[in-house]
Amino acid sequence: MVSAKHEGPIQIIRDNPEVVAQLLHTAFGIAVSDAATIRSTSETCTQLAPAAYVADNVVEICEAGSTEPTIGVIAETQLAKDPRKHGSWPLYLTSLHAKLMCPCYLLVICPSRSVAEWARETIQIGHPGFNLAPYVLGPGMGPLVTTPDQAAQMPEMTVLAALANIIPKDKESLKITHAALATISNEDEEIGKQYTDLVVDVLSKAAQEILEGYVNTGVAGYKYKSSPFRRLHAEGKAEGKAEGEAESVLKVLDARGLSVSEEVREQILGCADPEQLDQWLVRAATAESADHLFG
Repeated sequence: MVSAKHEGPIQIIRDNPEVVAQLLHTAFGIAVSDAATIRSTSETCTQLAPAAYVADNVVEICEAGSTEPTIGVIAETQLAKDPRKHGSWPLYLTSLHAKLMCPCYLLVICPSRSVAEWARETIQIGHPGFNLAPYVLGPGMGPLVTTPDQAAQMPEMTVLAALANIIPKDKESLKITHAALATISNEDEEIGKQYTDLVVDVLSKAAQEILEGYVNTGVAGYKYKSSPFRRLHAEGKAEGKAEGEAESVLKVLDARGLSVSEEVREQILGCADPEQLDQWLVRAATAESADHLFG
């Protein structure tokens, strides 16, 4: 099952394919025209190679008014070392090059330092001069963004840098992450919440508290119009209350010696409606069987 840690960075690229051009220029010194047309073509990834080889995302860049791609980029998230990638990554890249017939690059996002170091190793194809050194976004590279102002100008790239563990988790550096998230959230609250959730998921408890403090007070002119943390706390509190009530229903049934099937147990535990759970709790005290809870 694909995790949020794997899919999150790729989703940001799908939502904002222009961030790939920023990364090429800022991280790897590859110039891309400001007037370029940039599009994500992830839906056509399965056409690059046989079905067993599917890249995470493909971005095409059209420069100088061209309707045909002038740059192609394969974007991958890699959370663990996988020797099979030394076979599939060159395949992705050569397949894309055969399709587009223009310069193509492999960008691998690796939040783990050891995985990033492994991914940076040159893949020896064997044919003279035909080797692949992936461009890796992850620990071990220099900072891409150093101030909150820069983060606000390139917020999606900053979020990717945070997810790839390029931006440190200390108090000063989290101001940079905050500025990016606040900028995104104030433009689109729902997207801002999604990206904030992704970042919070990779932070330690201490770092989460620092970021939450910045969200509540604002930093250097960057402030959320609404706090995603207040929503997260409210949602978490409601979920915790519902979970507690569901457990109470099961405890009453168990105390009365009533058999509870796995299906009924899942239905009770899966309910998030406090009123419904209250009704079931009352019925549990007198029901002849667990099935009678449901009327």
